[in-house]
Amino acid sequence: MNSPNPFCLNKKSFKAFVLGADPTNFSDHGNPKQLEYVFGILSDEPRYFIGILKNLYLIGLHLEDIYVQNLIPVYLDRETAKNKDWEVHATIWLPKLIEEFDQVNPGRKKPVLVTAERIMKFLVNEDLLLPRAKVIYVEINSYLFVVKPKYNKLGRPLYAFYRHPAYEMSINEGYRELLKGEFY
Repeated sequence: MNSPNPFCLNKKSFKAFVLGADPTNFSDHGNPKQLEYVFGILSDEPRYFIGILKNLYLIGLHLEDIYVQNLIPVYLDRETAKNKDWEVHATIWLPKLIEEFDQVNPGRKKPVLVTAERIMKFLVNEDLLLPRAKVIYVEINSYLFVVKPKYNKLGRPLYAFYRHPAYEMSINEGYRELLKGEFY
């Protein structure tokens, strides 16, 4: 089974990376659905990306503004939430992801919007205490929580951009406005 391709309309002028976990799914009658691009972007069934896309629009970003990839680019035998070995796979694939991101943005200035708390927990260095998602989205309204490059494995600014419905930008106005300020 081929890995989905990363998605980027313009590698020279995108504003942010969007990082998913892995493409594993069993949505084709219990079998993996083959995706051409990560999250099924541009497919006839956009359900994996539609929530992320709505959130992107609400912070002022569009398809031409993003580079989308998964930390683990290959299909695994279990979906992320059910995969106790996900971090093992992530550790193996991390150097390849860093190399890929460095090729399209060598200065490491473009931020990464991280789509799941599990990914964020994996990327954050052990010496940083990562606040729970609710704290990032709801309780911290005076400043935008960012994992600075020196505190994460990618060496780039990381922002929580979780795809769980509880963290939709439409219902988290304070966080949305803080994040929007980063891209205007």
